[in-house]
Amino acid sequence: MKKLRPGVAIFLFISLAANARNSPDIQKGVLDLSVYNWQKDGLAELTGDWEFYWNKFYPPSFFSDSTAHYSKNYKYVPSLWNDAVPGNTEFKPAFGFATYRVVVKCPESKEQLALKFFTVESAYRLFVNGKEILNVGNADTTARETIGDLRPLIVKVEPKNNTLDIVVQVANFNNRVGGLWDVVRLGPQEQIEAKFTSNILLESFIAGCFFLAGIYYLILYFSFRKRYTLLYFSLLCFIIFIRSLVIGEIPLYHITSWDWHVARRLEFISLYLSVPVMCLFSYFLFPEDFSKRALYITLPVCGIFILLSLIGSYYYYTYVVRYYQLIILLTAFYGLFVYIKAAIRKRPGSILFLTGFCIFLVTIINDLLYVNLIIHTVPLFYAGLAIFIIMLSILLSKQFSDTFSQLQVANKRLLLTNEELGIMNKEIENKHKELKKINTEMDAFVNRTSHDLRSPLTSILGINTLAKEETNKDIVNKYLGMQEKTLIRMDSLISDIIDFSKNKRLNLELKEIDFTVAVSHSLDDHAFLNNAQKVTKQVDIKQYEKFVSDPRRVNIILNNLVSNAIKYADFTKEKPEININILVADNMATIEVADNGIGIEEQHLDKIFTLFYRVTNSSTGSGLGLYIIKETVEKLGGYVIINSKKEDGTSIKVMLPNIGYKL
Repeated sequence: MKKLRPGVAIFLFISLAANARNSPDIQKGVLDLSVYNWQKDGLAELTGDWEFYWNKFYPPSFFSDSTAHYSKNYKYVPSLWNDAVPGNTEFKPAFGFATYRVVVKCPESKEQLALKFFTVESAYRLFVNGKEILNVGNADTTARETIGDLRPLIVKVEPKNNTLDIVVQVANFNNRVGGLWDVVRLGPQEQIEAKFTSNILLESFIAGCFFLAGIYYLILYFSFRKRYTLLYFSLLCFIIFIRSLVIGEIPLYHITSWDWHVARRLEFISLYLSVPVMCLFSYFLFPEDFSKRALYITLPVCGIFILLSLIGSYYYYTYVVRYYQLIILLTAFYGLFVYIKAAIRKRPGSILFLTGFCIFLVTIINDLLYVNLIIHTVPLFYAGLAIFIIMLSILLSKQFSDTFSQLQVANKRLLLTNEELGIMNKEIENKHKELKKINTEMDAFVNRTSHDLRSPLTSILGINTLAKEETNKDIVNKYLGMQEKTLIRMDSLISDIIDFSKNKRLNLELKEIDFTVAVSHSLDDHAFLNNAQKVTKQVDIKQYEKFVSDPRRVNIILNNLVSNAIKYADFTKEKPEININILVADNMATIEVADNGIGIEEQHLDKIFTLFYRVTNSSTGSGLGLYIIKETVEKLGGYVIINSKKEDGTSIKVMLPNIGYKL
């Protein structure tokens, strides 16, 4: 099969006009270049009707022998000789040998001329002006003696009387097709070598670019394992890297010592790999549009060709290439259908991908016709491929750019979420601490209240038993007085429990509060408390503004403050007293209850708001009063300040915010 030219990528499109042939065609085995200008017209292509003699190896002397009788046949070059082989069919290999001849009339020039051959299937001898100057492989008339060798070569030639009599003996017993299938070029050696060098550099450069691109996208894939498009794009780049080394000038020969068998096998392996890798890339790029069934059919079929190229002989893996060309066309048109469908559905990047693929598809069709010598254009595969790869790179870059932008947005959202979670965690932590505190308090509360309720009940039962057995009325009255005191203490405890429960359980119920009325009711409620009449009450209320809060909880605070002041009054003093001062101003209520009672020692001040804490065991209190004050004040958003000194009295100041102001 005729190989694609190494001219690649955009270079071919730009230089397409420059590559147009200026040299005349060969007419009946003669090419007249007598008026040709090497510097102006460039290299001449030996294209046209060469003399052709099937199953004959004519030496150059045969054509100069005037006594020799032969009939001239002609064959267009470049082309395959299959259609010129007598009795040959489409499926029969064109094994055999033949002689090609052309006479070139060269312009007068002192420049050293050279011929450039790409590859000839599959061995040949070159004679110029009667002298053998080249033997590539070993061209013979039998398969046993013929040794194939496909490699581009440059050979110097010397015109004789400005004429080159070129005879090429070609033998093929390896491929189903044979003959001079590549253009032979003639020109100054300097120009041919310069062209050869530029081709080698270009092909090596492109191979290096695709190799680096393959490495780059493979590294990206290892960082993003779920992005299979990166993996298959990387493999596609490696495939192009390999093909760039084994076609055209075949740079592989210049960097390794491998023979033509390795180069040809790599060429066909890369060709057979290209379709399944491209299908996998397309499937993962547009998974909703590319059918899995089509993928499951394509992969095994292509796998057969790949396996044949790995272990099969040269004849077999080259023989089936024409069938693979049909697979290429079928998958290409199915791919076109998929990409159009993706574009209609507005898949990300589908328009860009479709544009690049359409260009690539045109070049594929052009080259399939070109390599089968149906049309005589120029190979455009690499130009289309380069444009396609560039568009794919842009597409992948855009996807990564979009992904990066999405990640930035996601990171910002995640940061905000983390901050919110941090706040929630703190709230949960605070709730947990609060719940733990409540559980601890509840345990202590249950244990203490059960003890405090049971003790007076036991005492009452004991007193009751004694009273039943006693006949003395005065002693019975004494027992009844003791029972009354115990019941009063129980009533106080139960009242505290009710206040505790209400504060914990009930939500805030906001109303306007008149502190004059609230204090009056509190004092009335405690008027008949034991020894309450012996305590002087001084009240000073200055309410300059409307105050809104929870009346139930404010009453609990006032009642506990008044109750504690009366309970712990010092009746050894001449004038036990309570001073109630309330100031409502600047959206704040300041409630201060001060007494000259027994006071509290300094070491107890930081503990007196603890649940069930009592300064002395002789105290008649339940240990709930101050705790209830603190909890209720905090529920209303306020705070408590206490000042006390042993035997001098106690001052408790409660600061409550005006909740109505916040509303």
